[in-house]
Amino acid sequence: MSTRAFLLVSGIFLFSCRGLGQGIQLGAEAGLNVSGASATEPGVVFHGSPGIRFAIGGFADIALPDKMFSIRPKLLFSREAYAPILFGDKTPIAISYINIPIPVIYHSMLAGKKLFFGLGPYFGYALSGKYTSQGVTTKIAWGSDPATDDGKRLDIGVDVLAGYQLEQDISLTAKFDWGLKDISAEPSFYKVHTRNFGLTASYLLFSK
Repeated sequence: MSTRAFLLVSGIFLFSCRGLGQGIQLGAEAGLNVSGASATEPGVVFHGSPGIRFAIGGFADIALPDKMFSIRPKLLFSREAYAPILFGDKTPIAISYINIPIPVIYHSMLAGKKLFFGLGPYFGYALSGKYTSQGVTTKIAWGSDPATDDGKRLDIGVDVLAGYQLEQDISLTAKFDWGLKDISAEPSFYKVHTRNFGLTASYLLFSK
């Protein structure tokens, strides 16, 4: 799937939620990412430092019939970074993603009905990326050919979150994305799974 096609499908999926009927809310969301990865090869576990970047985008909250649950798909531009130690050399990596989390939200009775929790899949698509090794910065080559490529664009995992409703239109959320898909270009030799912790603020723009 090309980047243009992915963005088009993502936009239609998220923002067409206006036409689904009652119980639809649309909002904007922005916050910080603290990112990393689990990277291994046979007999070796790579360690490194997390990177701090940002995420910004929008969401649609679609109420389910019992009102205690909703589905909250999001469309986010997410910058993520990590600085692993590869063979003794610190190698900073930065990637720009389009992320689509689709958590099911449980609106609890706790804290005056202000606490909510969520769980669901997320899908990420890398738009661009770069890494710096021994002072030289190189663009990431995307694909699945181990001879020429660094990693795969598509990332799939689980999104877990907890949030607090500050005001009727404002909420704060802490979330963790646990990558399940190996994004390395040479999975028979090394494996890479993304990890990302985020703190975001959301503002409700539209409700019906």
